[in-house]
Amino acid sequence: MNSSVIVSVITVIGSFTLVYLNSIKDSSDRKYNVRKEQLLKFYVPFYQRYRMGFFPQNQLSTMSIEVRSTFLDIMTQNIHLMEPLSQAMYSDFYFAFLNLAEAENGNPEYPYEKCAQKMDEVFEDLSKAIFIEYRQILKKCHLPVPLK
Repeated sequence: MNSSVIVSVITVIGSFTLVYLNSIKDSSDRKYNVRKEQLLKFYVPFYQRYRMGFFPQNQLSTMSIEVRSTFLDIMTQNIHLMEPLSQAMYSDFYFAFLNLAEAENGNPEYPYEKCAQKMDEVFEDLSKAIFIEYRQILKKCHLPVPLK
């Protein structure tokens, strides 16, 4: 075989290898940036507020509307950053939030105890899902994972 052919083949193979490796790196960088945005804008703020509220020892239904609204706002503004399971549970939380607001406003069609209990159940289930996702993202980013 001619040495120029060998050089050409090696050059072509090298070029394809370089393009392939760059595409893998770009894909990895994009995933990392998405995870970083998820953590910074949704999961860490949610986790911080959850811990500041001393949940699960406290019940969300006993908190002020402002505290409940904080959780709703974090989720609403960042729903695009939530993983599929917690995204799917968002509407249940929103529905329970609205029902509890109706109960607190004295609407007789919304019994307070039932609405408060539903809010707490939905929030507990949603929080568990969010924390599972949070831990998974932290592991993928090689960051420390909280025990609780």
